[in-house]
Amino acid sequence: MDRQVEGALRLNIAGRSFTVNRYSLFGLILVGLGIALLLVSFLAQGDIDRIGATDDPALQERVSVLEGERDTYLIAGFGSFFVGLFALFTLVEKTVALIVSESQMISSAKSASDVVAALTLAGNSAYLPAKHGLTREKMFVPAPNGQMTPPTALSDDLTLSPGKDGSSAGLLVEPFGLGLLDSIEKELGLSFKDVGAEAAEGQLQALKLGYSIMRDFHFKERGDRTVLRVEYSGLADACRRVRTEKPDTCRQMACFGCSCLMTALARSTGKVVAVESVDNSKDSVVFTLSLQEW
Repeated sequence: MDRQVEGALRLNIAGRSFTVNRYSLFGLILVGLGIALLLVSFLAQGDIDRIGATDDPALQERVSVLEGERDTYLIAGFGSFFVGLFALFTLVEKTVALIVSESQMISSAKSASDVVAALTLAGNSAYLPAKHGLTREKMFVPAPNGQMTPPTALSDDLTLSPGKDGSSAGLLVEPFGLGLLDSIEKELGLSFKDVGAEAAEGQLQALKLGYSIMRDFHFKERGDRTVLRVEYSGLADACRRVRTEKPDTCRQMACFGCSCLMTALARSTGKVVAVESVDNSKDSVVFTLSLQEW
């Protein structure tokens, strides 16, 4: 057994790693218990068959006791077995969802890194609110590193901004976390539009309590900067792999969890959320952000 994370156990068996949460362990125990009880019921029936029909009062009493035990263990065994199977089915479904999410997170980071490298983009990303022709938030990755001036003549279908209006040239794409943010609004009946950073942080607790994506996150004001501290839970291993193999992902095209948080900050404040620096050397990733009027 390797370690326990958010109620889940990561097991190393024959060189392969498996994630099993507490519900699946509970299901396995129930299935095993159900099989054991059914076996006891079968053995009781075997004793009844061996005694057979008899006029001996003592043996008749023994048969009566065995029949009671058989029926009790049979009912309890079937109940335990099927409840355990239900728990296992639910857990397998959750484990598969986790595996798919990890795979998507890693492959998205690799694809994004390839695009950034192909276009020779050096700057840190900025999350743009739905303004200046945009009906949805966009992520802007400028070509130059350093001071960034976001474009103002935009449309939803614009992908490359040439910078002819005095703005920075760069790439305009949908943030990876935009769909997740929209899902939170829809499923919880919330709106992040212009509610402010503090209210947005409260509404985003679903990422910890409902979706179990984040272990923790916080927006903190530090002078004229906003510090975002993020740590994943179920996807912690995928986050570590992305940070190890593609460390620039965090500052240029953040994965869907961190992207969702910064997109929410842009939507809730109506300001450009520009990434100034990122410390991703530890599991608790720290973004230093500047919020700019636009």
